[in-house]
Amino acid sequence: MRTTSSEPEIAPYGTWKSPISSIMIAKMSVSTEDVLVDPLTSAIYYLDKRPEEGGRNVIVALANGSDVFGEGWNARTAVQEYGGAPANVYDDVCLFSNFSDGQVYKVDLKRGSSPTPITGKDNYRFADFACHPESPNFIVCILEDHTNPAPKDVVNSLVWLDAARTRDPTTLISGSDFYANPRFNADGTLLAWTEWSHPDMPWDGEQVFVAAVDMTDGQLALAPNRLAKFRVAGCPSVVSAVQPTWFDSNNLMFSCDISGYHNPWISTVNMDTKTVDSRAVFAEPEMFDFADPSWWLGGSNFAILDDANVLFAASKDGRTALYVVCMDGNHKEIESPFVHVIRMRRVAHRTIVFLGSKVDKGTALIMCSFTDPTNSFAPTFTILGKAPTSQDAPLSDSLISRPVPMSLCLSTGNSSELPLHLVYYPPTNPAYKGMPDEKPPAIVNVHGGPSSLERQNLNLEKQFFTSRGWFWIDVNYCGSSNYGRKYMDRLRGNWGVSDVHDCVQAVLHLSSPDHGLIDPKRVVIRGGSAGGYTALNALCQSDPSLQVFAAGTSSYGVSDLRKLTELTHKFQSWYVQMLLGGTYQDIPDIYHARSPVFHAQNIKAPLLILQGSLDPIVPPNQAEDMIKVIRAGGGRAEYMVFEGESHGWRNAKNIEAALSLELDFYQRALKLV
Repeated sequence: MRTTSSEPEIAPYGTWKSPISSIMIAKMSVSTEDVLVDPLTSAIYYLDKRPEEGGRNVIVALANGSDVFGEGWNARTAVQEYGGAPANVYDDVCLFSNFSDGQVYKVDLKRGSSPTPITGKDNYRFADFACHPESPNFIVCILEDHTNPAPKDVVNSLVWLDAARTRDPTTLISGSDFYANPRFNADGTLLAWTEWSHPDMPWDGEQVFVAAVDMTDGQLALAPNRLAKFRVAGCPSVVSAVQPTWFDSNNLMFSCDISGYHNPWISTVNMDTKTVDSRAVFAEPEMFDFADPSWWLGGSNFAILDDANVLFAASKDGRTALYVVCMDGNHKEIESPFVHVIRMRRVAHRTIVFLGSKVDKGTALIMCSFTDPTNSFAPTFTILGKAPTSQDAPLSDSLISRPVPMSLCLSTGNSSELPLHLVYYPPTNPAYKGMPDEKPPAIVNVHGGPSSLERQNLNLEKQFFTSRGWFWIDVNYCGSSNYGRKYMDRLRGNWGVSDVHDCVQAVLHLSSPDHGLIDPKRVVIRGGSAGGYTALNALCQSDPSLQVFAAGTSSYGVSDLRKLTELTHKFQSWYVQMLLGGTYQDIPDIYHARSPVFHAQNIKAPLLILQGSLDPIVPPNQAEDMIKVIRAGGGRAEYMVFEGESHGWRNAKNIEAALSLELDFYQRALKLV
């Protein structure tokens, strides 16, 4: 009982009242998805995702805060299913892919015209637009052709479009399974891009290419007589090279992980000798990553500052670190309050814009300028426009739980040790403290991917739980990105085993006498997509030493690996084989052993499954098969399908419902209420 207004109330962990509600989170889930900069006018635009408008993406002009188009339009693409890079602005003309029909539309921003189509063929998807600098009506982009919809029959290529008229796209480059990042040099005589093919995912063997192009007789074509298609960097299944960006007409910068970590490289194209020379920017590689894996199109970890320097958003210890990198190899980390930076775009000389997040502030559009005459490496950060997310949250700083990164050393049993990276958030609410001698219940959160990373920026979903007295643990298990290629590759052949092991070890360590941070009998596990798969697998374990979870939630999680390989989309259609060590035909026993649906009878802990009805990546039958087996075996499984949702929640009412369901489920499962 509260004794004075200033003293915290003593109450059991997990039962505290919090001003952070699921309704608040749903309403504040408007998020900025991307930043667009017109390279000729330096005008800035951004892409808003609006859950209260059905999750549609809207392009907004920063200068006046106005929408580029009205209701009914949605700047979103389903290329590679995950999408990204759905729009481009060049010389006051906006191009975007409209999600409902997949076609490309243009908007004259000076006239404020309505969107008009420049493509018109069904079953086509477009993304990643690059305008020719001398003839901006000609655009190179990705075409993903779903005329034959089976994943093995979907065709990706680089094509060119003519924005002056509606016509079928013309193929420019084809033959590989995937393409990304088409980029013209300053005079439009060279084109760079990336490509890769199965069985690789992009972080396995994405490659940078360059070729000469010509504009003749109203046609855009390769010019092999000047410079034939040349692989600049990357090697299938061995080395990944990403994010080609022209420094000038002849110098191309990108990131390459040949050292085991993504570091900056630069290539110089010599048109006289028709050769390309490449070199690492650093004399000795840095042992951390300067680029993120290419899950989504349009990613950019760096932008050109001037004729000698580049600003990079690197990843150190799971957080963003900003570096000014000089072409002579010198580089310097600069002070920055942002723990997560994405979508870096050049605005003007020594001026960059990006999306930045802090541990206590949500994602905002940030201008970064290096204009201090006394210190060229001293940045000025300015928030642009109205910050779209939790920047506006009516929350006291004392209510926000700060991330605590931790690296554990796990014994392998042969006298060697392997690292395990995690981040935890302790229960935080100034109005409460826990019962005497009580340890808080914990939520182990498993990110998707699995080759992804759980960041340390403010996430109100986590604060929703920590402010109610829960201890939150993000496990960046082996296989997670941004800790180097060796850490990612540890999951090869071990998916469904090593990820579960790492989650269990996180619980055992944090509940051990050495730490004593959580109640080992009140730990739940949750995750979405690949994280949902790990959560399901963790609950299926028959080994008592691995049975550490009292309940779990799987959101659109994989349950049958064979079905995943048969039904999932093209982008990931070979991903499972790499993660398990072979095809179903090669190792059927492994597929069976690691598919939760075949071991669901072992699940005795309560399970909540949340699923989107239109999910093309993990279809609803994966969830429904699990439910049948669990219930047939007498287990407790609760199931909710969100109509109209795909792989994740975009609609505000579903965001609210999912979070409320999850909290209620945990409280009932652990008998907190």
